[in-house]
Amino acid sequence: MRGKDPATPPPPFLERKRKADGTVHDYETVLVHRDQTVVIVKFVMTRGGGPPRLPVTVAAGSISYGYFWPRRPYNVYRWLTPGGDLIAHRFDAVTAVKVSESAVDYRDLVLDWWAFPDGSIVEEDRDELDEAVAAGTVSATDERLANEAAYQVFSRYRHIIDEVEALERRWVR
Repeated sequence: MRGKDPATPPPPFLERKRKADGTVHDYETVLVHRDQTVVIVKFVMTRGGGPPRLPVTVAAGSISYGYFWPRRPYNVYRWLTPGGDLIAHRFDAVTAVKVSESAVDYRDLVLDWWAFPDGSIVEEDRDELDEAVAAGTVSATDERLANEAAYQVFSRYRHIIDEVEALERRWVR
């Protein structure tokens, strides 16, 4: 995306999240980088707040960079304050990541993890995944993929964050 006229805003790039309950959430982002292995998007958070039950405060104007790999069972969001300080990383269990010229589309597998600047990590929505499996809205295959994502995130999250930081240095700044 480098080399474009900075006065001309880039066209929107859609992030489409398909939830287990069938709902679809579309987010208008800016494409930062795309190649065969990773897609990076930027989303400016116009409202402040934070996720319930977690010690995260997000100021209006904070930026989320989303990292999507078509062959990995997770994606990562790197949340930064308007001044560029790290708020947290959020990992989502995902599958069926598809990239087109104008969008990244994926199925959300319910589980999320928050990695905080102090090195701690918290899993969210395990109970929601168990309920969805019991109700039949998440298949045994998708449950296995979500658990594979959990294994990879818990065992490699610091390495993944290092990789995301390297991608940010190369493509974002």
